[in-house]
Amino acid sequence: MIAWIRKQARSGQSGNCAINSERLERKFYLPSSAIPFATHLLIHCCPADRQYPRGTIHSVYYDTLDLEHFNDSVQGDHSRKKVRIRWYDDPQATSSADIFVELKSKRGYAGTKYRKMFSVASQRLDLSALRDNMIPYPTLLQTISEFGYRPQSLLYPMVLISYRRLRFIDMLTGTRISLDWNIRSRLIGSQYDRREGWLSMEGGIIEIKGHSMDLPPRLQSIRSLGTDWSRYSKYAGCIESHLEESGSAGRFWPSGRVEKL
Repeated sequence: MIAWIRKQARSGQSGNCAINSERLERKFYLPSSAIPFATHLLIHCCPADRQYPRGTIHSVYYDTLDLEHFNDSVQGDHSRKKVRIRWYDDPQATSSADIFVELKSKRGYAGTKYRKMFSVASQRLDLSALRDNMIPYPTLLQTISEFGYRPQSLLYPMVLISYRRLRFIDMLTGTRISLDWNIRSRLIGSQYDRREGWLSMEGGIIEIKGHSMDLPPRLQSIRSLGTDWSRYSKYAGCIESHLEESGSAGRFWPSGRVEKL
């Protein structure tokens, strides 16, 4: 997986930006009890992505002090953006690590993603160091301005989100499918930090990205999971959980998604 990512992102080292063409995104929330069956269904209906079939994803999301990006997501604004720095698997075995500054833009259910790769010392990814910018703030700002985004307010690192991912592809349509689970988050923005540890979100997410809102024929079987299409955002869901009162019922579930026992 890492070898493929490096190959695709070499342009970032020469000052160019890698861009994903616009794709339509659908997300299906799964309760924890459905994840084993969902894994079984996807393995049997779609081949694993040959280049990067599985891995762990880590993302630090940036936002303004008044959580502008979070509020846009919660309110379902037609146009919304997310700024994050992402890396993959565990880079601690080497002295340096590849990270990706990303801008994800959404218009309704259509999304595009811009990314640029940087190399940093691995210790910059230690939890204790994430309160500081992993790259100089002027560099972050210049990079997202190259993507066409010039925020009016300062951006700060807010939350670290990590999760496991399996990746599949529908060969007939080119649709990409991922199954994400073990979603954990930890606040790193000092202005909101309650000094609590990791929070684990119950359940998982199937993400389907392609050029049509219709499910490919080979994916029709996921309807048997009894789940529905949602506009779920890991970033918004995790921030909501951290801002909830400690000990409140449903804190570890997406809004309205508490599993019935």
